[in-house]
Amino acid sequence: MVKTLVLVRHGKAQSAAPGQADIERALTVEGRAALASSRGFSRTFSLLSDEERENAVIWTSPAVRAQQTAQEVAEAVGLHTILGDRKVVTCESLLSQDGDAFLAELDRVNASCLIAVGHIPFMETMTEFLTGAEISFKPGAAAAIKMGKTIKPGKARLAWFVQGPKAK
Repeated sequence: MVKTLVLVRHGKAQSAAPGQADIERALTVEGRAALASSRGFSRTFSLLSDEERENAVIWTSPAVRAQQTAQEVAEAVGLHTILGDRKVVTCESLLSQDGDAFLAELDRVNASCLIAVGHIPFMETMTEFLTGAEISFKPGAAAAIKMGKTIKPGKARLAWFVQGPKAK
């Protein structure tokens, strides 16, 4: 069972180019720089305990912008890893925004800290489902949720929320 779940909205993404699939949209240069800045993910993920950072597992949507955000998360928590490693894995339910599939996958994981990088409205909906808190996620926002022994609506506790850094 996951003890701490951190839901992260990807950083500021490029607008879709004509004919470009949504999954191919990348972060803007400014968006990625905001995540990497001292006011970005290093500040956000310093709120995790040393144990949570050391044992973190990252799930990411297969969308390019989410994978790029997951790389910035990995850097901030000290994983210094590439996608495909056992600590950073692609999770289709984060792209499809399939709450039932996500919760079933979450229920099978044994990790002290799971960081999931995805999209809105899923991050907002999942936070509200788990904690009862209605929160609006801007790009790069993160919500840490302390999970109980079972996954039930409104039974988890919102530990902290950090609105995403502003991209210039």
